[in-house]
Amino acid sequence: PQDPDPPGQRPVATPCGAPLAIESTGLAEASPIALFKRPETPGTSSPRGMRLNRTEEQCGICCNDIPPARAVKFGCSHGWYCGQCVKKHAEARLAMGASSVTCPECCTPLPERDLRKLVPQDIMDRLHSRSLEQAVSSAADLWACPTPNCPMRVALEEGQLPRLKCTICNKTSCLKCGIQPWHRGLTCEEARSRQGVGKKRKQNEGVDELMKWIEETGTKQCPTCRMAVSKQKLESQHTQYSECHKMCCRNCGTKFCFKCLAVLTDTYTCGCSINAHGFIDPTTGKRLNHLRRGAAKAKSKGKAASKRKAGH
Repeated sequence: PQDPDPPGQRPVATPCGAPLAIESTGLAEASPIALFKRPETPGTSSPRGMRLNRTEEQCGICCNDIPPARAVKFGCSHGWYCGQCVKKHAEARLAMGASSVTCPECCTPLPERDLRKLVPQDIMDRLHSRSLEQAVSSAADLWACPTPNCPMRVALEEGQLPRLKCTICNKTSCLKCGIQPWHRGLTCEEARSRQGVGKKRKQNEGVDELMKWIEETGTKQCPTCRMAVSKQKLESQHTQYSECHKMCCRNCGTKFCFKCLAVLTDTYTCGCSINAHGFIDPTTGKRLNHLRRGAAKAKSKGKAASKRKAGH
């Protein structure tokens, strides 16, 4: 039997990607769409749901002619797309760091129930893992087990001992500094110094190079998850000539100001950019408004009143 967890340690996540019971339809060699649990009758689904082609259609991505029941049209009414192209599209989304798969045309996120019918289980597992990592990054009280590739996540409240006895990898470690085993009686700084200067320098080489690049290019770190965020034109990041300072973190979704790093909400603005400027959703590419209509008016009235008082 494994040792019980230390008091106060409570797992908040378990390894994602439990196997799904997908029934074979005998069509697996033809297309990944054959992973459907129960192929729906072509043309009979809801206009808002995913549906199969009833006649031969041309795939909108590879332009091949796809036989009946081998291509899909999504709930957003875009398609047709063959199963192989949907699978490659999902893999491309994962490669670019996304945790969801969207329509190739309008970038509307695809429902998980549809994705399960279109892509292999290993891709679904990777999507779930990426989503979990993003959730951990955006939550200040969630910590990952320092063991590489270990899926354990725990909640650490303020003042709690950061010691973790992982029930998955069976290793004891410090959540704050990542040192294994747990450095009983030592602070994180003391434990690092005992590991040796050479080892510490090797571990920090990658971090030092990244921080050097961030400083040289003017890249900023998200105020919530510390993910590096840059504009498309690195040479003019400090200006707003082509790209404004309102940013939306791809990793955790935090909206913030690139100039002063203030977290922006629908009722608060730092004033570094005009209120009319919005955000670009990094997942869908769509524009998102910043201030609510009422909040914008109230802020404008407040500024006008301040100017009148200053004039008097």
